[in-house]
Amino acid sequence: MTDLSTPSLRLALDAHARIEQWIGNADTPPRVLAALLDAFAPEFSMITADGQRLPPGALPALFAGLRGLRPGLKIQIDELAVRHADAGAALLTYRERHAWNGGATQRRASALFMAGADGQPQWAHLHETWA
Repeated sequence: MTDLSTPSLRLALDAHARIEQWIGNADTPPRVLAALLDAFAPEFSMITADGQRLPPGALPALFAGLRGLRPGLKIQIDELAVRHADAGAALLTYRERHAWNGGATQRRASALFMAGADGQPQWAHLHETWA
């Protein structure tokens, strides 16, 4: 059995492309948010860059409130690395840069992906820090 590294890398990049579209354009269709949320495990947990723990089940409401909030948002992912991978899980780290009309941020992240019932990875945990 192969490990989850390659599909987890793809999932991470695809999710950030959808986040860029969702937050950067108020006219993004709801199907983009639905596809984004489908990538996350029901028990997904997160520690934000500000050190706050995202409550279980809070992701849909969080993203719903961000639609079009930063017009022109561009997200660049680099320093993407697989820290561990096997058939059941993958741990990735990366740097994430956001730039939009009038602002920019940068953060580092560690993301844990776990195999779902179909064997495909889902976001299980994300920990971000400001960089």
